This record gives sequence, C-alpha cells and structure tokens, in this order.
Amino acid sequence: MIACKKQHLLEPLTLSTVPEESKDIFDHVINTRNLEFLPNMFGVMGHSPGSLQAVASVGEHVRFNSSIDKHLIEIVICEVSVFMGNEYEWCHHIHKVPEKFRSQVGAENIETEPSPVGPALRFVRLILLGKPVPDGLIADLKGLFNENGLVELTVMVGYYQLLGTFCATMGIQVEGSVEKVPMPKSTLKR
Repeated sequence: MIACKKQHLLEPLTLSTVPEESKDIFDHVINTRNLEFLPNMFGVMGHSPGSLQAVASVGEHVRFNSSIDKHLIEIVICEVSVFMGNEYEWCHHIHKVPEKFRSQVGAENIETEPSPVGPALRFVRLILLGKPVPDGLIADLKGLFNENGLVELTVMVGYYQLLGTFCATMGIQVEGSVEKVPMPKSTLKR
C-alpha cells in the first residue's frame, strides 16, 4: 500500500473550471456514470485530459460494458480498494455491494462463497498478492465467465489498482456529499 496524502496535491477541476477544449471528455465521464457532479478523482486526473480520457474509458468498459455480473463487479472493486487502502473508491462503491457481502469484503471467508463470488475473489486476491493462479481456478473461471470475462476480471483488478495508486499519490479526498463508510483493514499479507 502507498502512503496516502491527506490533501489533494492538485486542486480538483470542477465543471465550471474545466477548460473548454476538454469539456467533451468531462461530459462523457459524467454522463456515462450518471453523475450529477464531477468527482474529485476525475477532477484531479483532468489536469491531464488525455490521461482522464484513457483511464476513464477503461473504467467505463469494466463497470458498464463488462459481461461480469454488476454485483460481482462492485464486490471486486471494494476488495481491491481494501487491499490498496483506497478509501475513496471504497466510499463510492460499498453501498452498491449486496448487503449480504458487505461485511465479507476484505475478510478471508468471502472465498468460501459459492460461484461465482468465491472463485472470483480467490482469483482477485492471488493477483493482488502477485501469486500464481492455479490452472484449476483458471479453468473454473473460464467455465463461469468464458475467456472474455476472465480478461475483463483481470483488467478490472488492474484498473482499480491503478486508481488506488492514483488516489493515494495525489491525495484524492472523498467528497463531502459521499458517505464516509469505515473501510476494514485488509487481511491479505503480501
């Protein structure tokens, strides 16, 4: 985990301070995510419009166009957030995780859940820890998600690791309008 900054390194752009030549990028981010405001993370990343456009397009795919179940996506996002210590993404996504899984995110017992949650989270954790993934687990995941879904799950983990690093390094703070839900400590050991 990266040491988190306690304040923004760059002031987040707002809808009124976005440069005119970049407005389309910001509008696309807000519209595809059904947002009513520009989140701090995108506001800071927007200081490099090309970076924002590239990163946000990957996020758009893994969140909204993936073949993976939407609830599982939210569980994966929160699992990666706990591991990375990313309070920002945690607070933005934990309320989208089905109630029965909220207390299990970050806990070891989630891997014992039936398919697809248990095997998917086992895979996610092995990736996060940089450990080899057993062939049997890969075969199970291909059976659950097919090859396309396996790739999407892998990209999803990498994407949220990227956001965790970005948020920690740039000191991205949770907006006042977003509920600050306490995040558990990761039980995973590197």
